[in-house]
Order: sequence, then C-alpha cells, then structure tokens
Amino acid sequence: MRRMNDLTILVNSSDGFEDCWAPFFTLFAKYWPDCASPIVLNTETKGAVFPGLALQASRVALGEARRLTWSECLARCLDRIDTPYVLYLQEDFFLEARVQTELIEAFMNTLRNGRADVIRLMECGGSGPWQPTADPLLWRVDQHAAYRIALQAALWRKSTLRSHLRMHESPWQLEVFGSARARRLKDQVLCVNRDRFHGHGSEVFPYEPTGVVKGRWERHIVEPLFAKHGIDIDFSPRGFYDPDAPSAKRALWPRLRDRVRSLV
Repeated sequence: MRRMNDLTILVNSSDGFEDCWAPFFTLFAKYWPDCASPIVLNTETKGAVFPGLALQASRVALGEARRLTWSECLARCLDRIDTPYVLYLQEDFFLEARVQTELIEAFMNTLRNGRADVIRLMECGGSGPWQPTADPLLWRVDQHAAYRIALQAALWRKSTLRSHLRMHESPWQLEVFGSARARRLKDQVLCVNRDRFHGHGSEVFPYEPTGVVKGRWERHIVEPLFAKHGIDIDFSPRGFYDPDAPSAKRALWPRLRDRVRSLV
C-alpha cells in the first residue's frame, strides 16, 4: 500500500477499554501489514504503544478536572488530526482476515474526487435501504435510512464526521438522533455493495460487529478468535454479555430523557 498522507486510521476508544487494545492491534498488525497510514488511538489519559505500528495515543482529557463525554473526546481527537480523511474504527472491531487494501485505496479516490463524504466498509443488516450507483462496488444509503449515521468501520471526510457531533451525545444518540438530523443534509453517504462484500471472505475490513456489547465481551466472537491467534486474555474482569441479564435491558426512562435532551 502506498503511503496515503491524507488518511489517518482513527481507533476510537477510552481508557476503560484498555484490555481491548492488545488484541485489537495484534490482529490489526497481522491482517493489515501493508497499512501505511498513521494510527491514532483515541484515549482520555492513557498512552499506548505496539511494536511495528506507527501508533499514537490522543490522550484528549489530560489535565481535565471533569470527565469528558464520548462526543467531546471524539471531537477533540478529530480536531488534532491533520489529515482531511479518517478511517473510523473502534477498539472492538477485531479483524478476522486480511484487509482488502486495494479497495481502500479505490474508495479513497472516490472521497478525494468529491463523490462521497463517507464510505461505510461494514454494512450491517437493518441499516438500509440502499440504491445502486454508477460504481458497481458502492451503494448509496437512502436519505431517510434509519441509520444514515452509523459507527461501524468507515472512511470519512473528517470535517463531515466532526459536523455531526453534538457534545452531549453518546454513540447510541449519535446514531439515532444524528441520523434524524442527517436526513435534512446533502452529505453523500455511500457504503460497500452489500451483495458483493457481505459474508465471511468477502468483507473489505473483515470483522464481526462487535467484540464487546454493552461493556462485556461477546463470547462467540472473542473466545474462538483469540484462541486461534494465541491471544491470552483474562475475560473475567469484563465478563461475557448475556442478553437476558437485567443489566442488559436499558430502562425506558433514560431512553426518553436522552431523546428529549437530544432533540432540544
């Protein structure tokens, strides 16, 4: 992969997910060895290094007396990145196979030529509807799609991603309320052709969404994947996600409160 001086790999995280970093970067180094762009790990105060990777921790909350919101942390990180484009990732997007670098390069040209503001590399079920484009590799996300804004792996024009942030919002709020706001905007939101790039062996950035759910490990993803690659980790501090546990069911009142707050 030729060095793309206009792209930064942004791994959005927080200090509380430090246990994900070693597995993430172990798999990243294995399955994207020809990545030539700088990597920024977004953290609050903690640093991080990984052998062989041009990795820098953002440490956006150093010296802060209060805890920053998720959106404040992401906004500060974006403001410190010099490149006009970012590949947005999160620390639990654990790669399972080789990244298709040649397609990343092709999609970058689409961004540079002004034909897209975001190109989503992982399109989950329920995120449509979509329409075909003149490019057989790419679909257009419908203007009224429920998840016009999504936080899976995607190439973004940095200014576009930054413009969608509201400093009080959580990731869930950005996807839900940010999508509602985005329906009124003319951003060019594209995604990979899901007929062509969906399913094991065909993804551009191959991972299963996602390795951590509601703060807990997703057992069926991480246990076999980490064992296959000799990644030794103690799962007990975080525990495994149980969709039937009471803690996994968010109360109605916080959802209503968040909705009112975001609309205001």
